[in-house]
This record gives sequence, C-alpha cells and structure tokens, in this order.
Amino acid sequence: MKIFHSIFFLILLPFNILISQIDSSDIITEDLLDNIIDESDEENDNTELFDVIEELIRNPIDINSASLIDLTKLPNIDQQIAQRIINHRNKFGYFYSTNELFAIRGIDKQTIRNILPFIKAIPPPNYLQQNKEDVVERESFINNSHLFLRSRITNDLQNRDGFLSGKYIGSKLKSYNRLIYNYGNHYQLGILAEKDPGENSYTDFTTFHLQIKDFGLLDNFVGGDYVLEYGQGLALWSPFGFSKGADAIYPVKKKATYLRPYTSSFEYRYFRGAAAMLQFWDFNFTAFYSFNTFDATIDSITGEITSFGQTGFHRFESELDKKGAGKSKSFGAVLDYHFKEHFNLGLIYYNAKFDNILSSESVYDLSGDNFNYLSTYYDFNFSNFNIFGEFSYDGTSVASINGFQFFAARDFIFTTSIRNYPRNYHNLYGFGFSEKTGRINNEVGIYSGLKWRLPFGIVNFYYDIFKFPYKTTENSLSSEGDEFLLDFITRPFFKFEARLRYKYENKEITEQINFDENIVRRLKQIIRTEFVYDLSNFLRFKTRFEYNHLMIKDAQVKEDGFLMFQDIRYIPQKYFILYGRIIFFQTDSFNSAIYEFENDLLGVMPNLALYGKGMRMYFIIKYKALNFLSISAKYSETYKPDETSLSSGDNEIFGNVDNRISLQIEINL
Repeated sequence: MKIFHSIFFLILLPFNILISQIDSSDIITEDLLDNIIDESDEENDNTELFDVIEELIRNPIDINSASLIDLTKLPNIDQQIAQRIINHRNKFGYFYSTNELFAIRGIDKQTIRNILPFIKAIPPPNYLQQNKEDVVERESFINNSHLFLRSRITNDLQNRDGFLSGKYIGSKLKSYNRLIYNYGNHYQLGILAEKDPGENSYTDFTTFHLQIKDFGLLDNFVGGDYVLEYGQGLALWSPFGFSKGADAIYPVKKKATYLRPYTSSFEYRYFRGAAAMLQFWDFNFTAFYSFNTFDATIDSITGEITSFGQTGFHRFESELDKKGAGKSKSFGAVLDYHFKEHFNLGLIYYNAKFDNILSSESVYDLSGDNFNYLSTYYDFNFSNFNIFGEFSYDGTSVASINGFQFFAARDFIFTTSIRNYPRNYHNLYGFGFSEKTGRINNEVGIYSGLKWRLPFGIVNFYYDIFKFPYKTTENSLSSEGDEFLLDFITRPFFKFEARLRYKYENKEITEQINFDENIVRRLKQIIRTEFVYDLSNFLRFKTRFEYNHLMIKDAQVKEDGFLMFQDIRYIPQKYFILYGRIIFFQTDSFNSAIYEFENDLLGVMPNLALYGKGMRMYFIIKYKALNFLSISAKYSETYKPDETSLSSGDNEIFGNVDNRISLQIEINL
C-alpha cells in the first residue's frame, strides 16, 4: 500500500499547484443519505433520491429568508431545529455566514455540518447596498455562468446470457451523460442521455429542460421535462421519495418542492411540456400542460393498454415494441396559500387522458382513458405542535392521510399519522407515505414515531400497523401486518460513533403448504450493530454486524442470515479519496437476504440484496485533478464459492463471480 501511495503521489506531484481540495459536501451527502435510506428491503438503485439532494446543493436554501417550512425541507432537520434557527435570526438579525449556526444553543455541531452543503446566507440588504458598486463590477457573462457535466460508464466484466445468446442487440456498456448550465440564479438549461446494458443507442433515453426563476410575478417556469410535488403526495409527486427509515420523524411528513426540472434517468412518470408558477401576495398559482409518451404493452386486437413498462429497458424486440407505445396528455393547476409561519393550504386539480383505453381485470383496477383528480392539503403550525394532511378524490373514492407532530420537550418529538387508501382509489402521479413504498392503493395504516435527543445519544423509534383490505399481487386474500424499529446512536468518545438497531416485522404472506396456498404469518427480526471511528482527519473505519432471523411457524420455516463488513475511507491528500469495503455474508435463501446500501460514484446509490454464501468487495477512487475536474472510478466484485451460476434468465452469469467497473468524469466550471 505504501509503494502504491508513493508512486501515485509522484505521478501527481507536477499538478499539485493546480489541484483543488475535494468538496466536503460529497462526504456529508453520502453519510447523510446512508442514514435516511438504508432501511429499504427491496433491491434497487436510489439514484433518484440522490438527485433530490443534488437539487438542494445546486439551489441551497437562504437561511436569511427561509421560512419554517423551507428549513424543514433540509434532510434530518425537524421543526424544533428549524424554529431555533428562526428564533436566533429574529433575535440577533441576519446571518452573515452559515458558520454562525454553530453559535445557536440546542443544535449539535454534527447536525450543522450535515446541512452546510444545502444552505447559504445571502448578505443583508444594507450590506448589498453598501457594496453595490463592487457587485456591478464583478458581473459579467462568464462570472454568472456555471456549467456542470457528469459523464459515467459502467461495464460488467462477465458476460450475461442475454449477450451470449445474441438476444440483446446492444453492447454491455451502460452510459450516462448529464449537462446542466446555469446563468446566474435565474436561468438553467439541462439535458441528459442514458443507455442501459443491452440497448443499442447511446441516447435511448433523453430528458431536457429550460428553467426561468424569479422573473417578476413569474416565480418559476420549466419548459421540457419536469415534476410537481405538492401536499403529502396523494395527487402530485415525483416518481420517488423517502419512506420509513432510521429517522422516525423526517420521512413521515413530505416536504414539497413544488415545481422543479426533471433530471433523473428513471424513464417513467414525469411530465413533458411546460409549467409555470406565479407568486402574488401570499399565493402561489401553478398551471401545467404535458404531452408525453411512455412504455406500454398494447393488445393487438382490442387496442387496450394491458400494462405499463417501468424498467426502461429496450434490449430486444419485444421491449422495443413497448417503447413509447403509450401516449398521454395532462393539464391542471394548483393554488397554494401561505400565511407566515402559521399555515399552508392548497387545492389541486388535474386531468389525464390516454390515447388508448386502460384494460382492467377487476372492478377495482384502473380502467378507461380519461381521469380527473381533485385534492386539498393543509399544514398548520402552532407553538409546540403541527398538523398536516391531504384528501384526494379520483372521481370514485377519497384517499387521505392526516398527521400530527408534538414537540413535548426541547429535545423530544412525537409524530403519528393515519392513512386510508381505498382499493378503488388510483392515482397516476402520486407517491404517498405507505408500507408499499409510495403506493396509494388498498392500504390502511397507523404510524407512530418519536425522536429523543438525550445527553448521551439519540433514540429513534417507530411503530407501524397496516392492513391491505383487498387482495394484492403477493396475496390472494386480504392481509395485515405490523412492524417497529428502535435505533440508538451515541458518540461516547471524540470521533467515535456507535449505533444499535433492532427491527421487528410481522406480516401475513402467501405460502404453499401441502400443495395449497395459505395466508400465514411471517416474522422477521433484524439486529444491527455499527461502529464508526475516525482515527484521524484522513482515516475513518466503519464496522457493521447484522443478524437476520425469519420464521414462518405454520410452514415450519426458520431461516437465518449474517452479514459483516469492514469499511475504510482514506484521504491521503486533500484532492484524493479512497474508499474500500469487504463484506462477508451467509443466508439460508433469498427470503432471509440482507440488504446493504453502499457508497458509489456520485449520483449512484445501489441497495443490494446479499443472499446465499459469499463475499463482496468494492474499491472507489475519487480524485480532483483540477479545480474544475473530478475523476472517480469503482471496482466491485461478488463471489459465491458454492454456486455455479449467478442471477437468472437473460441476466444469468455462468460462473460464481459477478464483477463490474465504473468510471466517471465531472466538469464543474
């Protein structure tokens, strides 16, 4: 390792004069998201959630003008902390620097460090007036222009069956390219192009937008691709959002971003057209129109849409036939009213029409080609409690969620919410708080959670009880369940952090017993311990042990899973970061799989299911070559000694090793 470090340093030595320090926001963002999203029990890529955080980094919140509602949009910031920031501002005046937050009593330093990448402090009006001439002199086209380019390629080193058989028409390479140009704070232009493995075109999916902000009454305008987020997500929300996790408070109440450009590579459920938000007095009025295509399977005889394509894959003929086969038109409006810090009310209406009729197998399924939605939401803030909710009507039934937050003491928060999503309620562009990650259909539930900041640590606890009144894709009959999570984090020593987590999940599932399908109870328990220790400013270790126990008593099933990993972050120079992780795992089957969120290249956030017996490791190098140029690479490998093949179907690998390499370049001018 010393030899490698010496050689690497000598190669880079001539460039040291031009080299810039690694942006600390990269590290903060990764650690922050690890805490928010690592409770998922589905194998997925959380790239879209990273886009939400990056949007905050590109457009930080001004703590000199932000409202209570604005500040609570920051990750891991609850209403208590937001109120302390506002109280300090009201008492002592404007912030001249974001570092002044460290002087506020009742907010720990780690919390402030976590939010620094997402906030700014615009100088007070009198300061701007005194320095107006200097500001004018510095204004120019170049000084006001900001260009960001991210280009990434990923390649499997093994050949999957789809490539060996010739079924996939394109190469193994996965490519991603995104360009965003900003002029001042008012104009933004963006374009993205992506290709998945097996696809033929490097522009198989493209998205683009033009944004204009703060132009008189026009608060925000987006032409091209965009998303809308209002209320609690029952009527309008982006295709992704935070769900239940280690933080028992933050995910429950959604934080609307209203109108924003679509910058994700997720190829489903966004608007394409134009939207404008006008601001007058305490009102915001948003109007939008969209005409878009989407992947769909269309019955050749009836002409009906039988299914939506959500994977975005176009690797062979049948997938290509679905590409852009469906067409939809949408239009609508939102009227939003704010009264200082006290309350927020809103009304939503929109219409969605399809060129083809949606087929249905049940009276409860979405059917027809023309849909209307009406929704109202509210958010009331009082001295020590907050109530919020939304009611949404789809022409047939009403879905609702209503929540309550109570600040019982200076460092204690309690929240509860009740959700009622009827089986015959369907929403095309909603993403609500639910057990089934965003689905607003066939679910009733009561969630309660608390966060308690103690002198020796932070306790998060939630309990969620839910029922699916009608059959689901997993169960042929109605089913129910409940779960709770207890998470304790403490920092007993300087630069040392310990975490203990226990999760209990008791659900009804369908299991085959004596050749008959039966609804049975599945009990799943997860215990995790984690230690993070900073040996110095440039060397950090993270160690995790996790045990997973699954039991289905009626089917006489008992399974166990174990995972252990050692993680290292090494920063030998201010412009160079090295990550490494080695993971050992063993589970009885996929049912007892252990899910592991891991660091990746910026913009990529995989949550992997590890099952069977094996080992996984990865290495990441991030290097800021110049002030405007960053280069990063990742190598990952999963090895299962007892297997002869990995995965299945067209993605099957013949062998027991699955490895890949990724390379990314970022230009920030």
